[in-house]
Amino acid sequence: MIKHALITVILLAATSLAGADSGLQVSEPWVREAPPTSRVLAAYLTLVNTDDNTVTVTAISSPDFKNAEIHRTVIEAGVARMLPVKQLEVPAGGQLMLEPGGHHLMLFDPLRTLTAGETVTLIIHMNNGKQLSATAPVIRKTGEDHSHHHH
Repeated sequence: MIKHALITVILLAATSLAGADSGLQVSEPWVREAPPTSRVLAAYLTLVNTDDNTVTVTAISSPDFKNAEIHRTVIEAGVARMLPVKQLEVPAGGQLMLEPGGHHLMLFDPLRTLTAGETVTLIIHMNNGKQLSATAPVIRKTGEDHSHHHH
């Protein structure tokens, strides 16, 4: 009986970590490579909600960093500021992009040196207690990428 209960608990935990029944999916996650001595890295991804209800993300964490915060970029008097965000609402049947210049994830104090080609684990926490895990590659991006510029 104890063995059966333990198996049930393990299966429930695995299902919760996989984000089953949450309707939330992660698309195109990535972490911007930073100099080896950098204490802060940025991560980006798209949250896709396939459910009929809004999904609320309360936090995004990573076992590869001491701390992580969701931020948004605000331009005030021509100066970009990054402000913390307590939660994200992903509309039913919609998506929310975390991208450079908008909402993004700030990752503080990496527990190892991260270079291009390595991966980082991101855990998306939802207000219903469920979690969704995603693997994000570390990518080297330079100022030469003009794909998002509109002239």
